[in-house]
Amino acid sequence: MNDEVIGNLIRKLQGTLDGASSISEKDRKQLEQLSADLQAVLAQPGAVTRVRHQNIIDRLRAAVDRFEASHPDLTAVMAQATETLADMGI
Repeated sequence: MNDEVIGNLIRKLQGTLDGASSISEKDRKQLEQLSADLQAVLAQPGAVTRVRHQNIIDRLRAAVDRFEASHPDLTAVMAQATETLADMGI
C-alpha cells in the first residue's frame, strides 16, 4: 500500500468527520482520537505494538457498528480504513 493511498484515506476520514454535524461532542472527540491513532499506525506501522493495533481495530469496528445507521458516510470511510489496515497486515 503506498503512502498516497494512506494519506488519501486519512484525509477522507478527517473530512467526513468534519462534515458530520449531528455527532455529539463526546463521540466527536472519541472519533478524533481514533483518527489520530490511525494516523500514527499508518505513519509508522512497525512502531506500534500488535496489542495496540488490535485495540485500534476493535475501536474502529465498534465505531462502525455504532454509527452505521446514523452516519453511513462516516462508517463507509471507517470500514475502508479497517480494510486498509487488514491489507497492511495490521
